[in-house]
Amino acid sequence: MTQAQRRGQMRYPLKDVQQRPSNKTPAAHQEQALSALDKWFSQRRHPRGGILVLPTGGGKTFTATRFLTTGPLSKGHKVIWLAHTHHLLDQAFAGFGRGNDGRYELGHVRGKRDAVTFRTVSGTIGHGKVREIRGTDDVIIITLQTLARAMQNRLHAGLRDFLSSAAETGLTVIFDECHHAPARSYRQLLEALREAVPDLHLLGLTATPTYTNEKLRGHLTRLFPQNILYQVSPQDLMAAGILARPVVVELPTGHQAVFSERDYREWLGSNRDIPETIIAELAQSAERNALIADTYVLNREKYGQTIIFADRWYQCTALVELLRQRGVRAAAIFAHQDANPGSPEARNARRHDENEAVLEQFRTGKLDVLVNIRMLTEGTDVPNVQTVFLTRQTTSRILLTQMIGRALRGPRFGGTAEAYIVAFIDEWKQHVNWARWDDLVAGQTEDEAAAISTRLPVQTISTELIEHLARELDPGESAAIPFLTLLPLGWYAVSYDAAVKPREVPASGERAADEDREAELENEQTADDIETVRLLIPVFNRDQAGYERMFRELDAKPLDEFEDVNVSAAAERRAGQWAGRFFAAGDRLTRLEQDVLTVLRHRAHNGAWPQFTPFEARDLHDMDALAQTLAFERKLNRLEEEQELRQEFSHPDRLWTTLYTNYDQFKRQYNASADRLLYLQTHPEAAPEVGVVDEVFEAEEVPTKLKRAIRKRDRVCLCCGRDTKLQVDHIRSRYVGGLNVEDNLQTLCRVCNGLKGIREMDFRQTVTPVADPESILEKAAWLFPGGGEFEPLERHLRRITNLAFECAAVKYVRAVAHQGTAGIWEVHLLPGNEAAWVQPLLDRAYQAWARKTPRFAETVAADFEAVQTAR
Repeated sequence: MTQAQRRGQMRYPLKDVQQRPSNKTPAAHQEQALSALDKWFSQRRHPRGGILVLPTGGGKTFTATRFLTTGPLSKGHKVIWLAHTHHLLDQAFAGFGRGNDGRYELGHVRGKRDAVTFRTVSGTIGHGKVREIRGTDDVIIITLQTLARAMQNRLHAGLRDFLSSAAETGLTVIFDECHHAPARSYRQLLEALREAVPDLHLLGLTATPTYTNEKLRGHLTRLFPQNILYQVSPQDLMAAGILARPVVVELPTGHQAVFSERDYREWLGSNRDIPETIIAELAQSAERNALIADTYVLNREKYGQTIIFADRWYQCTALVELLRQRGVRAAAIFAHQDANPGSPEARNARRHDENEAVLEQFRTGKLDVLVNIRMLTEGTDVPNVQTVFLTRQTTSRILLTQMIGRALRGPRFGGTAEAYIVAFIDEWKQHVNWARWDDLVAGQTEDEAAAISTRLPVQTISTELIEHLARELDPGESAAIPFLTLLPLGWYAVSYDAAVKPREVPASGERAADEDREAELENEQTADDIETVRLLIPVFNRDQAGYERMFRELDAKPLDEFEDVNVSAAAERRAGQWAGRFFAAGDRLTRLEQDVLTVLRHRAHNGAWPQFTPFEARDLHDMDALAQTLAFERKLNRLEEEQELRQEFSHPDRLWTTLYTNYDQFKRQYNASADRLLYLQTHPEAAPEVGVVDEVFEAEEVPTKLKRAIRKRDRVCLCCGRDTKLQVDHIRSRYVGGLNVEDNLQTLCRVCNGLKGIREMDFRQTVTPVADPESILEKAAWLFPGGGEFEPLERHLRRITNLAFECAAVKYVRAVAHQGTAGIWEVHLLPGNEAAWVQPLLDRAYQAWARKTPRFAETVAADFEAVQTAR
């Protein structure tokens, strides 16, 4: 692996880089920020933690690296740079090294060091691994997930050596995107670092520093006790000419993306960007590429110098050729880790210095358009960009932020007063959680209020819903489906951090034959990347009461298992059980279990349930009411009706053009509604029931899937330990209102289940809820085996004791002495249970057995007499 491919480790001799220090001059706001950071670094406070707030495009990375080189690194500190994704790691790594002018930011380091050793660590290809960390390293740039796992496991000697050395030299930790720090896993990581190096300096970087939620605000203050060290708003930087004012233009392509239902379900919840196969299909579309090229040509004067972000080398080539055919000066550049044209010959044909030559042409105005693949990860300096084209939507907020940031340089730094962000929007059958640019360009906070102010919520309605609304149904079958019930009442705005699930990497013998596979694996293997999930969950009539009930009943629960960025399979099952418990069964236009899981994760992450945003214009979009007015009340003729419908479809206060892709689709739905109303006038018996069922009733029997999960969890009877004839029992009986949920279910054998009956006993607990021995003795009369079935005495003793103590109180039972068939037995209890209560219990139980089952008592008499001496 070449150094270009291996981005994990680099050693810079200081005597060399100090001869070529970066001559980049900080902007006024960066100078002010550096002054505040230097003052903070020199103060003696404990603990030390502060936040630097700069908006997207404001130069957070440069300001932080200049602070580190002139401050902590020059003072002998070691550095840990924490980030959410491997793209951010690459960006931080590039910020210290050689710039486009051949100069080094590290050239500003002074002090006694001879060299500075960097190590970039993550789960992605080309980065180092935790096991490679050495105590002699100076700067570790690492993902949060990777370091959190390593700190928890405490298995890596190199990491321990690094922290031990840092305790002597000093340690500065940079937490990029630090507004996520209040999450439990991140708090635990920072606490572990402070335990290892008590005097560490913690600097957070963010564009969104505040929370209205008191819990999160409190965590942030405890982690960063000096709070905000310096802050400037996007509006201030725009007014100063440092940032350009973003102008977002959305252009529909009309292209129907091919995303099979099977692939969609596998991808759903992975938090990855859309699959590479779909990206490749979009990149190959000749119609889309022609539309992208034509869009620039028609707006050439307005858009000026433009960067087009593409996804494949062949898309770059196609766009460059299309633009040149239209008289546009265009060229392409590939970032080194993405430059894979598909064959050794094509790769070799591209000269090593060609990228730099193309960049220089763009910088000097000899090119109008620069087409590239993720050039943003290289930190390339292109100050005169006026427009960026986003050739496809992405689910990655990090990726979107970086792409938008390329155009935000204002006139003070060679940019423009306005920056155009042109986004090409495809049609998707399924709802995809696209990253949005609204909050990124407006500088809002990552908060409840910001989530509520997201773009018009109706945008979250997918074409899957539209097809349901627009299809022509037989009026007899659709009589019970009023149109308005298919529109949501409103939305819950949710936000939380989630780990990106790694892509399945095939074994070497199964690897795809095409040459692009290695590049795809590098782009997809992001097991420790973290994305911020922001969704608007639609709430329909039938589910509103279910959400409200869930909020009430679970409000006192901590829900910690839903807070971590990786949610366990057990937590996902629990969310599914609650979906079944609180919501009525039936088909839905959304995936209820996924929606419930998302809401639970928001609650755990933010400490409060999501806020509800009503669909205030819902009643204005009742197609049935529109058909009733035009066709039956006003009784318009066909021409008048057509004129009214066209005016309604294009009404500026309506969302019909969002709900329907064209007028014909809208008109078909109107006709279906009119036919439905006509049918109901002639068939009143088909009208839907006007009564409302307010309660949600559960099935009497535990669902098969849940039964399997409980048996797999418990494996044996939790009362006596038997592993055959097992049944799933309700801890709190269904007879008295017990629910079919995991927390209320346990595995018991047939005998123990029969003896327990409808009594409430939880054998997952190990401390008895019984308060006095008399209550124990009262149960002895019914503690005898049904049917006279012979079982080992050890199992009898365990069963008797646990049933009487109403929990799994027995640790173990053993025979300690034998005389023929008689013996002395010991019943050992777990802490919290009174051993003195056992002997009277066994005495009385035996007497009851002898009276009610004489034959059985005779069979076991010799052994059972010994049981009476149990202690």
